[in-house]
Amino acid sequence: MLVSGVAPGFALKSSSGHDVSLRGLRGRYVVLCLLPGAGTPEWAREDLGLGTLISQFSELEGSVVGVSPDSPDTLARFQEEPGLTLLSDPDRAVARAYGATTPEGEIERSTYLLDRMGTIRHVWLRVRAEGHGEEVLAALRALRVADGEVNPLIQARRAYRALSDEVVEQDALEKLVEAAHFAPSCFNNQPWRFVIAQGEALEQVKAALPGGNYWAKRAPVIIALASHRDLDCKLSDGRDYFLLGCGMATGMLMVQATQMGLIAHPIAGYDPVAVKEALEIPADYILITLIVVGRPGDVSSLSDKHRAIERAPRDRKPLSAVLAWNTFGYLDQTEGS
Repeated sequence: MLVSGVAPGFALKSSSGHDVSLRGLRGRYVVLCLLPGAGTPEWAREDLGLGTLISQFSELEGSVVGVSPDSPDTLARFQEEPGLTLLSDPDRAVARAYGATTPEGEIERSTYLLDRMGTIRHVWLRVRAEGHGEEVLAALRALRVADGEVNPLIQARRAYRALSDEVVEQDALEKLVEAAHFAPSCFNNQPWRFVIAQGEALEQVKAALPGGNYWAKRAPVIIALASHRDLDCKLSDGRDYFLLGCGMATGMLMVQATQMGLIAHPIAGYDPVAVKEALEIPADYILITLIVVGRPGDVSSLSDKHRAIERAPRDRKPLSAVLAWNTFGYLDQTEGS
């Protein structure tokens, strides 16, 4: 049974004979109801428990989709609610993809609430009709409000320095790089090159850190990010786009680390020549950053200055200092007049 992640795609015939795909519903919330099949003229109301709530789902940018093994013609005979989309899944492939079948192959009534980008946000298993529509509607209403706020993982992310020396498993490290690897890049060139330093290589990298980055020497792993301008677009005004792509990859890695309860702290202070030699990074590559990775540790290992920073509230300039509308508007601030 799927409970989270990217929803499996589908393309099925509707009760009206049209092709409907999950990709085509992107941009709207989807209430996906997996059903054993039509039974009575009231089956849509009874099995889905939605009744007259369809219009309220629509007001919240929600599409309600029922999927059953019945043929499109059969579904058309039982189409009660005009705003309800009924889809035919004759071989139960969608039900299996969502894990909504029993070992015997029977479909269990299940409801999945997908967000506007097609990820699963809520799941209801072995659904009973009574009160179910109201429960799903309330969940959609709350989700829509939450999705209008800044992602809580982004809010929680901090470049902490207090690290434990506890080992971070290889699978976890690969997940961090996998998340980074989903970053966008110019023409999908994917210019980032990561090197995970552990063991002797890690000790050599730590030897290349200055005194101010003493705290990073407790880390069980450091990830080097290097790239080359030829790995991505070179634009007419002199911009080398690989730097943006690598920056976005680092950001995604940091958010993934936050979700996994890890700290990922990129640093700029190191001897790049020594690190490149230690990790055998070609001389013509740019060592963009080192990302210090570990689990949260004891703040007593930090200096007084860093201990105070670690415990202090997040410090950010007001949005007005970095946001302008229609014109740049920052010259007076940068020139100090």
